[in-house]
Amino acid sequence: MNHCALCRSNVLVMQPDPILSAGLVAALRPHSTFEVFVHGVDNLGPSGPRMDVVITDYGNAMQLTKPAGRQPHGVIGEARILAFTSNDREADIRRAIEAGVHGYLLVGGALNELVDGVAAVANGLRYMSLDVARRIADSLTRATLSSREIEVLSLAAAGRPNKAIARQLGIEVGTVKSHMSATMAKLGASSRTDAALIAAARGLLENDVLKETAARFSHGGAHEFALQGA
Repeated sequence: MNHCALCRSNVLVMQPDPILSAGLVAALRPHSTFEVFVHGVDNLGPSGPRMDVVITDYGNAMQLTKPAGRQPHGVIGEARILAFTSNDREADIRRAIEAGVHGYLLVGGALNELVDGVAAVANGLRYMSLDVARRIADSLTRATLSSREIEVLSLAAAGRPNKAIARQLGIEVGTVKSHMSATMAKLGASSRTDAALIAAARGLLENDVLKETAARFSHGGAHEFALQGA
């Protein structure tokens, strides 16, 4: 954290996408309060300057919240993490903040939010763009799914019929149906398919489940999935 109001903050751009990386550099370098470095471009050895802020994508941000994730990047040290990503799923945003990410900005947001966000994070504050804050606020007004309801929905989204779900989880078929009914009510879904799509949009399903579900839908499996409640 930069404790000096007149000092420049060392900002490391660590974006895998070269176009996004170049855009961030172009946006931040004109500001005299930032000293901007680019991961993989600037020669930052062990004796180099220590970073105050690292701007990176969602995956790297989550890795950098873990001590082991920082070890390969010595210059990062105790730098604060700002996620700059297109991932706007509310559950993923909450996971990032809970894991220790200090700022969260969406790609395509306003330039002033980027500048304000970097400055805020550099000075020890947390920062979320307006769109991110709205998503978090909206999520607080919705009923949450229990861990069991998410398990049942994940298996249903992967194409498992109720009997198979019941057998895998060691519960009765009627209990599976009750969980699905409760899940659909909480999500405001009109069908199992609708529930899976809403949950996916909100980030409530794991990525491997999403890939399997997307593959089924792309092969015309949506109708079949909707009928597999029996």
